[in-house]
Amino acid sequence: MIEAAEPCVRFQRIAWDWLQSGELTRTRHLLSPLEELGGFNYGFIYLMRVDRQSVKIGYSLNPMRRLHELMPEYGESLRLMTCFVGEPFQERVVHRRFRNLRLRNEIFYAHPLIDQYFAQARLEVKERLRSVHICASICPQLNKRLDLRMLGTWLARA
Repeated sequence: MIEAAEPCVRFQRIAWDWLQSGELTRTRHLLSPLEELGGFNYGFIYLMRVDRQSVKIGYSLNPMRRLHELMPEYGESLRLMTCFVGEPFQERVVHRRFRNLRLRNEIFYAHPLIDQYFAQARLEVKERLRSVHICASICPQLNKRLDLRMLGTWLARA
């Protein structure tokens, strides 16, 4: 679960790894930079449109890569609709919540309640992510490799 980091060292390590990965967006800019950073550490619960009547709910560290992996099975109409930062157990929670709309496995009837759930979950996660410690320039643990003032300014673009 997303928790505010006690010392900023953990945040710095994650942010540094994220910047070094070269994958600043794994959702093709569907999410804010702060959410992308959170997803780099935790992963994403995604909602993909399979066709007009069905959606796929799943978990992935990289939803865009997952989309391309699934296209041979589901066809070119498969689209990433939205996602929120989450862990594998949260995927199971979402599946249980919408079990009455399940068609098979991770495929569900496309219903506005699912869209509303994803929108609300994203708002809640963004609020938790905003509580993550972002260093000020006076922080004694400031990592010399990473200027968190610049990163903090960029991540504040919610």
